[in-house]
Amino acid sequence: MRKWNKLPALLLAGVMALGLTTAALAADVTYPDVAGTWSEEYVKRMTELELMEGRSAGAFAPNENMTRAELVLALYRLAGSPSVSGKNPFDDVAGDAAYRDAVIWANEKGIASGRSQGVFDPNGDVQRQEIAKILNAFAADAVGRKSLHNRIDVLSGYADTAQVSDWARESVNWAVASEFITGSGGRLNPRGAATRAQMAAILCRYMDDASTGDASRDNPRNGDSIGENELLVVSFGTSYNDNRAATIGAVESAMETAFPDYAVRRGFTANIIIEHVQRRDGVVIDDVTEALARAKANGVKNLLVQPTHLMNGYEYGDLVKELEACAGDFESVKIGAPLLTTDEDFAVVAQAMVDAAAGHDDGKTAVCYMGHGTEAASNGIYARMQKHLSDSGHDNFFVGTVEAEPTAEDLVKLVKAGGYEKVVLRPMMIVAGDHANNDMAGDGEDSWKSVFTAAGFQVTCEINGLGELEAIQQLLAAHAGEAKPLDETGIHVEPNPGNVKPAGTAAPADGVYTVEVTCKESMFKIAGCELTIADGKMTAALTLGSASFDRMFPGSAAAAAAGGEGAVEAVTDGETATFTLPVSALDQELGFAAHSVRKDTWYDRSLTFHAESLQAK
Repeated sequence: MRKWNKLPALLLAGVMALGLTTAALAADVTYPDVAGTWSEEYVKRMTELELMEGRSAGAFAPNENMTRAELVLALYRLAGSPSVSGKNPFDDVAGDAAYRDAVIWANEKGIASGRSQGVFDPNGDVQRQEIAKILNAFAADAVGRKSLHNRIDVLSGYADTAQVSDWARESVNWAVASEFITGSGGRLNPRGAATRAQMAAILCRYMDDASTGDASRDNPRNGDSIGENELLVVSFGTSYNDNRAATIGAVESAMETAFPDYAVRRGFTANIIIEHVQRRDGVVIDDVTEALARAKANGVKNLLVQPTHLMNGYEYGDLVKELEACAGDFESVKIGAPLLTTDEDFAVVAQAMVDAAAGHDDGKTAVCYMGHGTEAASNGIYARMQKHLSDSGHDNFFVGTVEAEPTAEDLVKLVKAGGYEKVVLRPMMIVAGDHANNDMAGDGEDSWKSVFTAAGFQVTCEINGLGELEAIQQLLAAHAGEAKPLDETGIHVEPNPGNVKPAGTAAPADGVYTVEVTCKESMFKIAGCELTIADGKMTAALTLGSASFDRMFPGSAAAAAAGGEGAVEAVTDGETATFTLPVSALDQELGFAAHSVRKDTWYDRSLTFHAESLQAK
């Protein structure tokens, strides 16, 4: 089960308002009726934070149903137990009830209303769809919104989606997409009750999702009235609010200073992050396609694009191809180089990395930077950076990756060979988001922190992205100042092979064909695909370029996680993975889910099988 490293800002404010001491937070609250069960850590967290308590001195009653009063009381405490001055409108809520203020607060806020005029029904079971509605209202209020929603319908994968009431459908879709509420056996049971253990889990999941900072501190830079000159800063993105402002936001601000005659706008390449931020915070961030359409609609003539990518990998290649496709919409289109392009770039970034880790040069400490890694040829930048650091005399600095090579285990060997006793871990990424917080600094057994700790090192994690460093901000601004037309950059372009759509001959008759498949999500590397058509039905043998995913599912990630039938196991040789999948249509975006071996999580993947690429075998 996931460990919680910090309290979300909202919860921390609530804890402070309640006057809880550090000792109270650290108290070991244990109930015999949850010990050893799946809900033990969730319940422990709820009781330690005094958001929920047992129903008796020695029993939490995890399998008893959650009541409406208990739910609003937990949320009221999470909000910091604010003072209440309004009148109690409910006849069945006694003036001396422990939940009285919570009910009045929830009603005044529009978070939870009565079940009828003057009746709150505090002891009534709370339906799962009610939980979604109430939690959505609470979450929206916490980020200054009236409501929150998910852009994609994820309910269609559940057999009982028709049982979701119209008034709750958008909230249930939001809660399921957020993975706060999960189903079982492909069903949601929206009108059924939730147990107290299930409610503890739902609240913990919500708190974790809300724990990455205040989105209002970040400027999404998605405004119109752009003018004739636009500087579009393109980043992969991160859903970690505080770090997004400290890294990507800081880079964009540096661009505004360096280019006063340009309107600086933002484009993210990771739609999964865009959807997450909008679902959680109600903040809209443009993807590259939307940003380019906005520029065209605003009459931009001179478009300057600066990626924050470290290298000319798949992300950069896809960006160039998309810019080439829309170049005719503008009088001029120029693009700046990725962060690490020239020898001088490597020197500047290496020095910035060394300066950021100042104070650890004691002869006993190794500084290990974690890059992302890629299957593209550009993965060589990590070895090149390692060589530059070593040649510059920084022998205690090591560079590895989380998705490619060198691995954490490779670095452990090097650090041991160097005789170091302590290790400092830092991300070699523009942002310090999910990879930095979980793959590097998380408590999972395969995180870098765990790997180095298990190897006997004293480990310190510094979760700061490169984008925080002024030297990095200035280097990217310099690259923008040296931007060139698309056909004059001299930079090798390597688009994601899975996104290249070549010409071919359509042949929809029964038979076996090779077929080109593109994926909307760039981190999904498709190595090849064979399509079998028999009696009008189509089946694809889809091969991925790595064994990172072990299962696929024809439907949404939420439905797959809920145990929906139809998941397909991979056939793997250790380096590739092949899945036999049903294909309902060609030339249409089809929804699948893929299960990550490393993350033990399902991810949505949008695949298109291109008819014009069909080649008979």
